[in-house]
Amino acid sequence: MERYNILPADTYIVINKSIINNEDRKILNMLYQPIIGPLPIMLYFSLWSDLDKLELLSEEYTHHHLVTNMHLTLDEIVDAREKLEAVGLVKTYFREGSVNNYIYELYSPLSVSEFLNHPILNIVLYNNTGKS
Repeated sequence: MERYNILPADTYIVINKSIINNEDRKILNMLYQPIIGPLPIMLYFSLWSDLDKLELLSEEYTHHHLVTNMHLTLDEIVDAREKLEAVGLVKTYFREGSVNNYIYELYSPLSVSEFLNHPILNIVLYNNTGKS
């Protein structure tokens, strides 16, 4: 996604394109986090927590909500979001206006076997963590 100058007043909604279970949480922490780092995983869980239980669409929030809840800057949030996009966990849509609107679609992580058989992700994980 093209990088826009994001402001605290810019709004977002989260669309749930997945069902996250305990196995997915482990996969995110054990396989994705060594590749993209802890802040993107924290953002993923923060966006996911904006949804009520099995809700498909969140309320509208401002990015100020993320900044205050996560104790991060907007630049850190954008960097974390871009890392989530790079590994296929989030897709972002943008509509420009007097207040810009973002839609964050959340996707499930790959299963362990899909991840380990992925031509890029398994190599990056190996390079970041070593053989063990």
